[in-house]
Amino acid sequence: MGNDQSRLITRLQAETDDVLAATDYLRTVRFADTRRIGIMGWSLGGIVTMFAVSRSTTFAVAIDQAGAALTWDGSAQVRSALIAAAEKGTTPALLLVAQNDRTTASITTLAEIFKKRGVPHRMVIYEPFTPQQAGGAATAPGHLVFSAQGTHVWERDVLEFLGRYLGVTATGTPSGADPAKLQQ
Repeated sequence: MGNDQSRLITRLQAETDDVLAATDYLRTVRFADTRRIGIMGWSLGGIVTMFAVSRSTTFAVAIDQAGAALTWDGSAQVRSALIAAAEKGTTPALLLVAQNDRTTASITTLAEIFKKRGVPHRMVIYEPFTPQQAGGAATAPGHLVFSAQGTHVWERDVLEFLGRYLGVTATGTPSGADPAKLQQ
């Protein structure tokens, strides 16, 4: 198991390399506002999100949706890697999980670290979620709150957090912008 977990972390770090390469590319795109880049990931993507903000200050905001909730209890290596990431990151983070995910500790632990370090963050633990279709997370139905069928549960929290740190309204337009001019 240890070797598999090492491979998992290596893979997730390689995916993080890809994310950081994409932000490098964005700096070459004339119309990209590189001061307002956010990153958001669910499950393994939440791990990549936290790895990315621990390695770069490019991101104005990070949203971790149940990152490592399925692997936290079974992998000391994943836990250690995420704790190390939280001890380095300074990006404002929204940390989300449902009460009936496999664990909430993957989110609450990061929130405790951010609180201790003074990193701006918000943690939300949603009420138990019952998916209409169980999918692959039958042992942790709450994990599926971040699938399309649960968007209505977390959408408002995400939009408000993005608005606060990226200056974007709930409609997706920059704060203070004239929507009529943006559509021209």
